[in-house]
Amino acid sequence: MSRRFIVGGNWKMNGDKDKITEIVSNLMRGPLDPNAEVVIGVPSIYLAYVKSIMPDNISVAAQNCWKVPNGAFTGNN
Repeated sequence: MSRRFIVGGNWKMNGDKDKITEIVSNLMRGPLDPNAEVVIGVPSIYLAYVKSIMPDNISVAAQNCWKVPNGAFTGNN
């Protein structure tokens, strides 16, 4: 059995509801490889909203946040 590819991304706590809707629309236009698992990490305040509009073939994950306004801090403890 071959390994399945996982493609993931997040937007570092940037954006608003309009931008999120645009990103989701672009993802839905595809095409997405059915042999790849696609996951997007969203700011926690948008989890329920994104989950409600995301198609079933794209997973939604939470991302952490950091104490400063800007920067690439995903995964810091």
